[in-house]
Amino acid sequence: MSLTRLYFKHPEPDSSRQRLYPVFLPFSGCPFKCIYCSQEAQTGQQPTPHEVQVQRIHQDICTLFKKKPEPFSLGFFGGTFTALPAATQKLFLKTALELRRAGAVSHIRCSTRPDCIDQGRIRLLRDYGVDMVELGIQSFDSRVLSLSKRGYGGEEALDASMRIKQNSLELGIQLMPGLPGSDSASFARDLQATAEMQPAVVRLYPCLVLEDTLLARQWSRGEYRPWPLNTTLALVSNALLRMWLAGIPVIRTGLAPEGSLLPRIKAGPWHPALGAICRGRALGAYVTAMASRLGAGGPLQVLVPQRYISDFWGHGKENEKLYQRSKIFRKNVDTWDHELFMLAGCAPQLP
Repeated sequence: MSLTRLYFKHPEPDSSRQRLYPVFLPFSGCPFKCIYCSQEAQTGQQPTPHEVQVQRIHQDICTLFKKKPEPFSLGFFGGTFTALPAATQKLFLKTALELRRAGAVSHIRCSTRPDCIDQGRIRLLRDYGVDMVELGIQSFDSRVLSLSKRGYGGEEALDASMRIKQNSLELGIQLMPGLPGSDSASFARDLQATAEMQPAVVRLYPCLVLEDTLLARQWSRGEYRPWPLNTTLALVSNALLRMWLAGIPVIRTGLAPEGSLLPRIKAGPWHPALGAICRGRALGAYVTAMASRLGAGGPLQVLVPQRYISDFWGHGKENEKLYQRSKIFRKNVDTWDHELFMLAGCAPQLP
């Protein structure tokens, strides 16, 4: 048998590393409060008068840009931006546009709901230079959306996604696995619909039960059972790799561990390192798939780019056991100053 070397990149698509300045607008523009929503807990912020926020945005970005002249991506999150009065949208977008013309901002995005994005709203966004619209779709399954009282169905979610792309805006999709009525099959269909839509970015937010929400009341009455953590980790890890292989960056996995969030979690698949665990498992699955090309003998040598070594071994080194089945051990793994992974082994000869 001859020595074979396999070279491959990390499966995660290249995505912008541009620094983000997030503006949170808790509940702003939202037509109602969704059954799982507690924006104060998720963002750690209370609503602030819009005029005050606009002044703060301008001052903060200008100050930060002077210290480090690299432009920001400016994002409006936390509410339903396009459901705000047009005058309020223009208040924020005018400031964003001014900062863009000054060179301090090079990308503008906002988040909204699928039922709050029509041609007139898109025209306003484009007039003020918005680049990306992130849709809080949560699921493309109409039954899941109905049980979650989202107020729209799967077809509307698909139509809104298409409308954004047809108007030459970047599309972002937010999914929430674990909503009432969802299971592994419905989540798989959500991922398939997302892959077919080819958004610029995806966020995966496993559903948590937060206090003072309708979902918390359903949970306390035994009407809702959140996904177990192990199930969530397995499904989200697979989802992460599936999105990567479809060429779609996943820019967030799980809610950020805000200090105000933790005390309000009543139930659900919470883990402070959920994103890191899923990244490690996704990469581990990909590496073992590549190692299988070398046959039963496995790799004799594994070289890992230095910046990926943590994800390679996984959270708490949990990938070690996975790798053993592919004949990957610590003694034959090393790091190197290269962007590619390398597996060297004796590939089986064809008969």
